[in-house]
Amino acid sequence: MKRSKVLATVLTLGIAASATSAFALENEFHGMFSTRWINSNFNGTQLTGPQDFTVPSGTAPGAQRYGGDGQYEPGGLTKKQYVANIFEQRARLQYIAKANANLKLVTHFEIDYAYWGNSSYATGRNQGGAIGADSVNFETKSIYLDANPFNNVNMKLGMMPNNDAFKGVVFDADMAGLLLSSSYGKFSPSIGVFRFADRGLFSTDNVIGHKTSDMFMLDGKYAVNNDLKVGGAYYLFRDNAEGFSSANADIKMNLLGLNAEYTTGPLTLNGFAIYETGTVNKSYTNAFAGNFGVKLKLGPGTARSEFLYISGDNNPTDGHGTAFYGVTGQLRGEHGYYDNEMVILGRDKNAYTTDNAIVFDSNNKSQGVIGGYVGYDLPINAKLTTAFNAGFAAVAKENANKPVVYANGVATTKRNSSNYLGTEVNAEATYQLLDGLSVSTRAAYVMLGDYYDNVAINGTPENPYDFKLIFKYTF
Repeated sequence: MKRSKVLATVLTLGIAASATSAFALENEFHGMFSTRWINSNFNGTQLTGPQDFTVPSGTAPGAQRYGGDGQYEPGGLTKKQYVANIFEQRARLQYIAKANANLKLVTHFEIDYAYWGNSSYATGRNQGGAIGADSVNFETKSIYLDANPFNNVNMKLGMMPNNDAFKGVVFDADMAGLLLSSSYGKFSPSIGVFRFADRGLFSTDNVIGHKTSDMFMLDGKYAVNNDLKVGGAYYLFRDNAEGFSSANADIKMNLLGLNAEYTTGPLTLNGFAIYETGTVNKSYTNAFAGNFGVKLKLGPGTARSEFLYISGDNNPTDGHGTAFYGVTGQLRGEHGYYDNEMVILGRDKNAYTTDNAIVFDSNNKSQGVIGGYVGYDLPINAKLTTAFNAGFAAVAKENANKPVVYANGVATTKRNSSNYLGTEVNAEATYQLLDGLSVSTRAAYVMLGDYYDNVAINGTPENPYDFKLIFKYTF
């Protein structure tokens, strides 16, 4: 009996201690809900198609391509496309359990409907939206520990958001790994290791950790003074995830880059330069990327300008290449150059599941890109803001991925001599309807360049356009 009383007392004290510890946590909840209507002859058509769509084998060539990989593909299709009308929905929920100033657990979840009416009573990401839309549809974005184990040292461990030091042209994604960051006066270094994929169980020897895609990163920033900041980074990509990016992939890529930002009065200058060297399936690669950006407070608003160059390769299979390699060699959608503020010519910052572009990733089918962009942000009052943008893009080097020309409905072996992809103009307006709730519109139109002349089966593709009406609630 005494032993039972002692055990009961110990259990009671343990439960009380656990409850006290739990109640000591600071609980934070954040989130976002957004739904938007898209009217477009670009998004939602067979030119690009909705994402995560599996097409049965044996279907017609046009149907096989419906479902898209994010890239604009008008070649061999009719020049005129039906206009798509899409209602898309996304919710994000974030819970942070904070033990103290030096330790917290961060969790982030996402619930997407790819488009209303896509399915009901289904299981999988981006599902739901039809009559009776009950679905199992819950996506984990990130779960990681955020701790300060030592003075001036921060540790993030787990599945976390991580972006490069070069405006997202290499990677901007949630990834699993370990990241250590610190600060010593004007110098802020960081070091990390990440694993993007592990196909060990699907390899010939079935060993987990044998066939993987990994990244090692070093990053440093130095504040020369209040006006000038410089930085550098080194990334090592090692990918032999057999059957993931390609059969028996063997990628060893080194990336070295510098970046800088200078501010004086109303003017801000920034940019980066990147050099890559390594091998992709034993083919040597030496690639380059460069950027220059300007921001200037002008009148009641801010003017912006961006220039981007990414090297391409006119023969990616010749054993020595200049095509730029990004982390999206196997995770193709996990970066984006959003500073250009494009909607169709580049990836839209407002994109959810429907995420397409003429230049979808930095490699751009091993053709690279040359792009110039200008914009102006104009606040109207405390509740209404507007922005206006224009940009052009061309491929840096053409190759066999350039679409062929059609004549009388028949594909030829000819390709257009022009590398000019097109010019985009777009505008947006955002109105704060209630505290936390905004409504915005964004319209974009692209005048296609001669790169696309007569690549449709019956002529030159129609100029693409896209209109969005977006409601967004954040808390």
